[in-house]
Amino acid sequence: MNRRYLLLPLVLLSTLLNADSQRREPSLFLEYEREVTRSLVTTEDELSPFQKIVTKLTPTKPQTPFVVMLPTSPTVTSPALPDKPSIGHNTLPYLVINKPTSPQSNISKICSDSTALSSNFAPETKSKKSIIENITSAKERVLARAKEFLGTPYGFGNQNALQTDCSGFTQQVFRQFGVSLPHSAAEQASLGIYVDANDLQVGDLLFYQTYKKEPSHVAIYAGDGQIIHASYSNKRVQFDNIDKSYYKQRFMYAKRIALNNSDTAGNE
Repeated sequence: MNRRYLLLPLVLLSTLLNADSQRREPSLFLEYEREVTRSLVTTEDELSPFQKIVTKLTPTKPQTPFVVMLPTSPTVTSPALPDKPSIGHNTLPYLVINKPTSPQSNISKICSDSTALSSNFAPETKSKKSIIENITSAKERVLARAKEFLGTPYGFGNQNALQTDCSGFTQQVFRQFGVSLPHSAAEQASLGIYVDANDLQVGDLLFYQTYKKEPSHVAIYAGDGQIIHASYSNKRVQFDNIDKSYYKQRFMYAKRIALNNSDTAGNE
């Protein structure tokens, strides 16, 4: 009995569902037809994609190009060259030198010219050498003559071989070389040319300020930082160091006397 009551509702439910499905099938088909019709109408109204692309790619009419005309430079014509160019011609950028006809003659001429030049310069070189030798010899002879007075007693105002003062000593030394010096340190200082203290040579006269403002003592430079003079304190002719404090503090300047290089010792 219970099963019968259960089957009855199931049969009724299935019957209802079947009837509902039969009603809905025609409606779904109608909606599909409507959608297809709508899409066809829309497609016919619009332009095809191919037509759009063709319209966009249609070429435009080319425009006339704008041309700028530049001014032309005047033509420069080079002047005609002469048939026979000459050296220094204004229109030629180069020099024309004729080729020598006889190379051997030119070589011999150059050799003869060089020989002449060497012969011209030879005497001058020899003369310069002889001058230097004469100067060196004269300075050595000045020193040799001054050494002859070493140990000579000091005598103020005297100028002989027995005794001498400073200016008398230099006067007797330079007399042998044809130089006549006055018997006064101040007067001797007015002669010759000034010499830098760093460029002293043998035979230069060095002047000192001792008991008065003007030069009052004179000595002969003997080389190697030595002077030879008639010393008042030691009362004789002797060597002294040029850097000795007494002489270094009283040194004024140096003079150079031109020498004749003539030996007059035998005439004294």
